[in-house]
Amino acid sequence: MSSLDQLLQTFDEAWSYRCESITDVLEGVTPEEAQWQHHSYAEEQGYEDEPPAGTILWQIAHLAHAARHYQEVLRLRPVVMEPRTEMPFASNLAEWSEALERYSRELRKYVATLSEDDLLQPCARDMNVGEFVRMAIRHMTWHAGQIAVARRLYRDYKQHMTIK
Repeated sequence: MSSLDQLLQTFDEAWSYRCESITDVLEGVTPEEAQWQHHSYAEEQGYEDEPPAGTILWQIAHLAHAARHYQEVLRLRPVVMEPRTEMPFASNLAEWSEALERYSRELRKYVATLSEDDLLQPCARDMNVGEFVRMAIRHMTWHAGQIAVARRLYRDYKQHMTIK
């Protein structure tokens, strides 16, 4: 299996493997759950176009924006100063989820066009293209873990709210 094929397989598994993937941790998220913010994030200053910090909705929006940004960096490589990538616009869980799926699919499609030689070329952040793509995949799984924790905290919150 080539290095590119391994990257694509890892990307696919981070996106939709039956456990520990973005698709898995987002399965069954409700709009209420997606908008819930743990009190530890209450003072976080976010940006105007983003959902509130620490929410599952923020995680989804952030990943959609990151996928869009990573594709732009790969397209413009090598870059010293990364381009400013506009945040996609969405207003609810369904729209943000659609944006995440779209930009992740586009990033994966772009990565699939790379050659083995491309993977060794300079990209950004003192990484070659292969390292940069692996970082993008790790970033996705990092946020999958954060979403899993947010869901656990939300369930605990809801359980304690119904007991009172």
